[in-house]
Amino acid sequence: MPASKARTGLFIMSALISASLIAACTSPALPPAQPGYIPKPIEITRPDTIGQTSPPAPAPIGGARPSAPGPSLNASSWYWLGTIGGAEFVAPADPGSFNLEFLDGGQLAAQVDCNRGSSSWQQDGSTLRIGSLASTRMACPPGSEAARFVRQLGKVRSAALVRGLLELSTEDAGTMVFARDPEWRLSNYDCPGASPMRVAVGRGQAVVRLRTDAWVLTQQSVGSGQRYAEGNAILIIRGPDANLIVDGKQIAGPCSTRR
Repeated sequence: MPASKARTGLFIMSALISASLIAACTSPALPPAQPGYIPKPIEITRPDTIGQTSPPAPAPIGGARPSAPGPSLNASSWYWLGTIGGAEFVAPADPGSFNLEFLDGGQLAAQVDCNRGSSSWQQDGSTLRIGSLASTRMACPPGSEAARFVRQLGKVRSAALVRGLLELSTEDAGTMVFARDPEWRLSNYDCPGASPMRVAVGRGQAVVRLRTDAWVLTQQSVGSGQRYAEGNAILIIRGPDANLIVDGKQIAGPCSTRR
């Protein structure tokens, strides 16, 4: 073989070896061939954004926003203590005769004084809707609040759990208040120079609601009247009057009950 041809062959072989080495260093290994394989895009995080909080997601188109969180009512049972709305206050003589059971599958069972009823319920966060109530038609004793109770249920728009009590806000009938235990009783007090004060008492405790504040107080032994206290709050009830003291200052009272 002439010397020139030998040198040409060596040059071509060296070039092929160099190209193979360069390709091996710069090209990543390909994934095995699979049917339907689609490579995922590579996500790159800028160094100057590491550790920063992600911006909030944009609001849904049209201004719609998810409902606010609400209580979980599924598989729960509640007794009606009364309804407070404006200057009106209504409470049943026996809360045990007015009961709501929120069953699975959106079914509602109700005790409406001397009658039994059923309906549907739908909840989305704090938003609550109760369907038309179908019930038996026994004649309840005079003075029954059954008709008012059914009418108010149809106007319920939202639900909230406040210190263990369930509050159902209605369209125009005020707020329906429920407890897990039928032994509880509800009173509403008018206070001079302040908003009305709502007090639910039962099982040695009192739940006090004044404007947007609420307290759970424990009953204490006293010579006369009733005294409930916890932390910096004290509730004193004597007959139809009540006083609420917080941080040593009377913030409501003397208040007089509406019933």
